[in-house]
Amino acid sequence: MHYPNLVHRDWRGGVHASDALVMNFYMQHPHGRLATAAIRALELFRERIRPHALTRLNIGEGQDEPLDDATWTRIRKRTLEPEPNQSAFIEMVDDYRRFAGFCANYRGLGTIPVPWPFRKDDVSVLYFRMPTGFLVERGPKYIHALALELAAALPFNSGYADFVLCSSRHELEKALSLICPRYPGMHVAWDHGNIHHINTWVDGVHWMNFLGQPVLGKLGGLAGLREHLDLPGISLHEMSGERVLITLGDAPETGDLEAGHSLPLHRALARILEPHLFLSKSMLGKPGPEALTRWERRFLD
Repeated sequence: MHYPNLVHRDWRGGVHASDALVMNFYMQHPHGRLATAAIRALELFRERIRPHALTRLNIGEGQDEPLDDATWTRIRKRTLEPEPNQSAFIEMVDDYRRFAGFCANYRGLGTIPVPWPFRKDDVSVLYFRMPTGFLVERGPKYIHALALELAAALPFNSGYADFVLCSSRHELEKALSLICPRYPGMHVAWDHGNIHHINTWVDGVHWMNFLGQPVLGKLGGLAGLREHLDLPGISLHEMSGERVLITLGDAPETGDLEAGHSLPLHRALARILEPHLFLSKSMLGKPGPEALTRWERRFLD
């Protein structure tokens, strides 16, 4: 599988968008419920990307620091022993100077729902990012197994793994020109972290689509999915705790409208998920950029 090399630079040469591999898990649970599973997933990710390493740590206190064994032991202990209603933020990267490199980012909310009306849709999120070269180096079977392993203990409402375009927010519309309209399989993800105000909506249609409650129940559970997605190339994997993984094909696909590859499996899943798909908006509930909203509906319009 060939993946396009996509980069957007500003007039000074700074990178503001690049292709990458991303795994995102959205959880409507507070940090106190997620701490053990989140730490396990973070440690598993560090182990599975070796010999690559996450070398810098940011815990939201204004400055990053080197990530070594002693530092991780301290952060691990603090994360696993939260005070009542305590939130958590952990970001680990290989190099902050590298755009869309290796990254693991966890934000666990202290309480859900958050007690401010404009943040009523906020959820806890676990985000993993790898450069495209890692996908090519290890292959889609390894990535598929890794995503399943990371998701195993997470009480997710939804999540995904896919080849995406990572973009900074203030260069978004220029970044979209790299993929729109040619590559319909490419989702737009933010360069650091991700959306948080997603409630139980589903963040797009992807190669690997993780579904939990309540959306899975609204779709009729695994039986309902089998009835509507009985198509060659779509696989359904039942997970414990009323969770399902829907995989479209053997590897991430960008599609290519210039070559007539319009991704019919993605369109089939989008039609089923349409009432539950997330459309970008600000924290205050205002619609997102029009160009991004149109791109988010590309499998529906």
